[in-house]
Amino acid sequence: MAIQILTITAPADKYDELLITADRLDQAKYISVVRDHYETWTLLGAFDAHQCVGFLRFVIQILGAEEGRTPIVQNNRPLREGYVEAFGVLPEYRHQGIGQCLQERAIERCKEQGCFQIRSRSPVTSVENYALKIKMGYAIHPDHEHDAYYFIKTL
Repeated sequence: MAIQILTITAPADKYDELLITADRLDQAKYISVVRDHYETWTLLGAFDAHQCVGFLRFVIQILGAEEGRTPIVQNNRPLREGYVEAFGVLPEYRHQGIGQCLQERAIERCKEQGCFQIRSRSPVTSVENYALKIKMGYAIHPDHEHDAYYFIKTL
């Protein structure tokens, strides 16, 4: 089965397909979130010949901006990060490398945009996501406020 990873913009034919998949995985509410501290956002979709089977949405932001923190400056520039807002693969398509391909594409894009790190947060019930992030070399930190874990990877 050939899976194609595409960058999706709204409105577009593939955007609606992606929203259907995100809705099935209870992630649709995160697909179009815009906050003042976002510099940019990117939506990636994984498609087979028939449908969207997975997605990943990440934003680029100054590290700590969402908490109102003073930026950490290195080489006269504030450190930036990629933050994964939404990520999912349909259950029947898991364990085929699709999630890893989406994550790798996000990492590439974050590096291209000069990010220091990539970060995400997952609820304590996302065991399959944990295995993928550990395999990919992410560090883990508990988030007691949201009953979740943060995953952070220096780029």
